[in-house]
Amino acid sequence: MTDSVFERFLHPATMIEAEIQLIKGGADSLPALESLLKGEAKNRFGIPYMQLGLPLRCALEVARRLGPIAKPLEPYLREQLRRGDATAAMALGSLGTLEQESIAQLTISLEGRPDLAMESAMALLLCGEGNHPTVLEMVAGSKVAAMMLERTRAYHDRVRQNASPGHFQGTGSPE
Repeated sequence: MTDSVFERFLHPATMIEAEIQLIKGGADSLPALESLLKGEAKNRFGIPYMQLGLPLRCALEVARRLGPIAKPLEPYLREQLRRGDATAAMALGSLGTLEQESIAQLTISLEGRPDLAMESAMALLLCGEGNHPTVLEMVAGSKVAAMMLERTRAYHDRVRQNASPGHFQGTGSPE
């Protein structure tokens, strides 16, 4: 089953259906996602799906939508964040809680590309880590990180004030 799902990730016409299938699978989808994120899942030519672009992006999107269910994938999400993937930051933000290593990596990413920095700031805020000592230390020493966190916090607060209950709170909702 997982090979066919990963093959469907390769084609824009079928990737959304494959994502939905894994999202509906919930926790049962974690072993398949882990195999892709570890580089173990390979196509018939022996190439890891995670090296083929779209399958990695789809796996990160599924993890993001699974929310706290995807918590066991945190080390793999963190590795993709280290590689500069903003979608990995979004997925980390949906977990609800973060390991110290993830907080540290998200904090480092506050000085990255604008999309990566913003998503990292949002992940920290969604998980209640915007005032973590590691974050405060970075913000005190970096005008770029301070600006990114401040602007993202303002946006986060504005959206939360206008959101319906349960929305925009890392609930893992596929919406």
